Amino acid sequence: MLRFLRKYSEVILWNGALIALGLMNAESTTSLCILKNMGIEWCPGCGLGHAIHYALHFEFGKSVQEHILGIPATLILFYQSCKAIYTINKTNSYGPATTFKNVS
Repeated sequence: MLRFLRKYSEVILWNGALIALGLMNAESTTSLCILKNMGIEWCPGCGLGHAIHYALHFEFGKSVQEHILGIPATLILFYQSCKAIYTINKTNSYGPATTFKNVS
């Protein structure tokens, strides 16, 4: 189990982030922002989660309204997810390659 988690941790992280942001309720007043929960009103990343949510739902106008970096952040998350999956598929070790010899 630990080997599985170690091997797929990056894929789980990036895809989990995309799924969580895509399924979140953007109209909610609750926030996962640590600074906002501590009582600090201004945060440089505030609105980024909502912007990613809107970008995932192809509401690009709302995405830019929430945070200017929402669309680039979404593209980066997709890139990281694809890169992690590609790396795992490229480095899978199923043992040595076997060649079939004609036995005649």
